[in-house]
Amino acid sequence: MSITAPPVGAPPEERPTLEKLLEILGTDLVEVVAAPHGIDVPVIEPVIYDSTEQLAIVAGAVVLAVGVQGGTSQATHLLKEARQAGAAAVVFKRTNDSPVLSAHDADVEVAVLSVPEELTWTQLHAFLLNAARFSAQESVGGGIAGVPLGDLFALANAIAGMVGGAVTIEDPSKRVLAYSTLDDQPIDGGRRRSILGRQVPDIPGMRDLYRRLSSTEGVMTQDASALRKLLEIDDLRSRSAVAIRAGAQTIGSIWVVHEERLNEESEQALAEAARIAVPHVIQARAARDVDRRMRAEMVLAVLEGRRSSEETASRLGFAPSEQLSLLAFQLTSFEPAIDELKRERLVDLVGFYCEVFRRSSAAVALGENVYVLLQGERTIPEDRLIRLAEDVRTHAGSRLGVGLLAAIGSTVENVHDVPRVRREVENVLTVLGGDAKGRTVATVEDVRTEIVILELCDASAGRPGLMRGKLERVLAYDSTHGTDYTVTLRAYLDAFGDVGAAAAQIAIHPNTFRYRLRRLVELFDLDLANPEERLVIELQLRLLGDDRSRPRS
Repeated sequence: MSITAPPVGAPPEERPTLEKLLEILGTDLVEVVAAPHGIDVPVIEPVIYDSTEQLAIVAGAVVLAVGVQGGTSQATHLLKEARQAGAAAVVFKRTNDSPVLSAHDADVEVAVLSVPEELTWTQLHAFLLNAARFSAQESVGGGIAGVPLGDLFALANAIAGMVGGAVTIEDPSKRVLAYSTLDDQPIDGGRRRSILGRQVPDIPGMRDLYRRLSSTEGVMTQDASALRKLLEIDDLRSRSAVAIRAGAQTIGSIWVVHEERLNEESEQALAEAARIAVPHVIQARAARDVDRRMRAEMVLAVLEGRRSSEETASRLGFAPSEQLSLLAFQLTSFEPAIDELKRERLVDLVGFYCEVFRRSSAAVALGENVYVLLQGERTIPEDRLIRLAEDVRTHAGSRLGVGLLAAIGSTVENVHDVPRVRREVENVLTVLGGDAKGRTVATVEDVRTEIVILELCDASAGRPGLMRGKLERVLAYDSTHGTDYTVTLRAYLDAFGDVGAAAAQIAIHPNTFRYRLRRLVELFDLDLANPEERLVIELQLRLLGDDRSRPRS
């Protein structure tokens, strides 16, 4: 079962409301600064505001004021635009330095919300999409325990009501799937950071805690002092947790923050909640997995240029008349059996980040690479693509603990050119994988020379005749006699015939270099004054690679 928010054209009564979204997100994340028309108003999906672009704010939109500080003239201008378009709300970051609204905004006619400064726009965008999806879902036959099947946020609230504490539901990799949003819940800094980061910190003490939970049959309880000592975090309250198991497999966990130790009745309720949660977690995961597989198959069809690629691109949300950009990311170390989960999380991270950057985007993992297609109403400037790639690398390092290489391909006019650009970005990644300069992000043009050499190597792989000739004899002589004539020849060509520079390059005296060069010409009948012979030998040396044409260590 796929769960989606109603389309923009749906009647207002069928859409999620701002009140429901705020209820799901909770006051930990979002505060209402102003609501002149109340919060019982229909909303549609979030819109990313970008002051550098002509953005169409549509009626009912929740506008994320990216890069706009509340209380400024730019914020006032945005609020006027939002009011004229009929937007449901505008969201600003709140800081200690300035108020969200200024005196000029006293007559604001649109709801104004604020979120913590440390919450990234990527995270908020993802939270809003999830909240809209679940608030729009109708109850299926009353669900289990009165909760619609697969609605983990409603389940978290139901559990919180039963046991009297703040609840989070997590997957086996400690990602926060859902959290309770009831009023007057005991919370602490640890819960707040986990919700904001959508991930429990991967620190040694935390790993030990989760290992103990996986081997505990019932409810595991840790008091605040023991937790603070184990995790070396001061702002922590007591916690109880229970593993969610489907047969012998652990598919998640439920955590409760509480002031006082849970009584026997509450512990029994928490243990029962773990049993109730099984079909909910399975359903939520299955719906996500099916959607992921279908979308991945469609992106693959576009990357491979299948006959249906134009229709498939349309189903992915790409317009046939607008340009496409392709980025590729590669894990710097990749072991399929070990890194499958990291790759899945990387696809999520790339997908979320690119949805914020450009609405039309699609990501897929193939082998050690993650590819993402992007489309905008206008050509996406190269510097913005580079900035996006750098941001994804930074977030992957800090949140997932993985290193990435990033390649930016050429912008193409239509979907039929995507397979060609895929080959481009794969070549860029190959260059970066062995780059002596240590670059981690590059466009095709940044490494065009190296790519040409790569493609020439590929073209010559099945044609051994291209390596025949005088260089072949030099290589054979070096191999038999232990000499370095190939190195001398490479240095001479690299230095454009400058003997002094060539000698310094391989750390020998210029007179010694001149002697070797004379011997080269005599032994192998080289004509280094002939530009065509020099060109052929240099190309052969490049195709040969560095190992046999560099000095021995």
